[in-house]
Order: sequence, then structure tokens, then C-alpha cells
Amino acid sequence: MNYLASAFYIVGPLAVGALLLLLMVLGKRLGEALELPAYYRLYYVSLVFFLLPLPVAWILLLTKAWGLPDPVSDTGLIIKIAVASIPMAIAITFAVYATAKYWGWIWSELGRSRGKDEGQDES
Repeated sequence: MNYLASAFYIVGPLAVGALLLLLMVLGKRLGEALELPAYYRLYYVSLVFFLLPLPVAWILLLTKAWGLPDPVSDTGLIIKIAVASIPMAIAITFAVYATAKYWGWIWSELGRSRGKDEGQDES
């Protein structure tokens, strides 16, 4: 049963990795169309920070390096944070920054369309 749980532990981050790949392709095309700098390269950095720790975390999970039977749970928490949480937080930060740069124009378009809709309602 531990192997099944560890497989599910990997599936979620791999799905996020696939999403990052999709955003990278969309961002590259959108950047070329809008003549923006190559922010899509931040997705490469994000993928490295996101997927590189996964094999290490999986090995530690399989060897029960931070499992519940450990007598000292603080050590397990520190290992989880150092191996999984910090790199993933860095990865998501890079991805959100790149996504904001590419898709920021949508907010101004939504504001314009909302202003037009309010102006038509008043007349």
C-alpha cells in the first residue's frame, strides 16, 4: 500500500509539470505575437525547480525517511520542507511571474469591456 501512496504523491506534481509545459508553449506563442521578451524561459527554470526534487522526495518517502513511525517528527518535517516545499514554492513563484507578464493584458481588456457594459446599461 505504501507504493500506491508514493505513486499518488508523484502524480500531482507531474500534473503541475504538464501544466507548466502547456503554459510555456502558450506563453512562447503569445510572447512572439505580442513581441514581448522571452519570459517563457522562466517556465524552464520553474520546471527544473519543480521536477528535480521529485525523485529525491520519492526515494525518501519509500525509505520512510519522514514516515509516521519515526520517533522524531520534527526531523521529518524539516526534510519535507527542504526537499519538497521550498523548491516547489520557488518554482511556482517563477511560473506565476511569467504568467503575469504574458497574461497581464487580459486584466486591462476585462476592465475595458466592463466599462463599456456599464456605459451601455446607463444609456
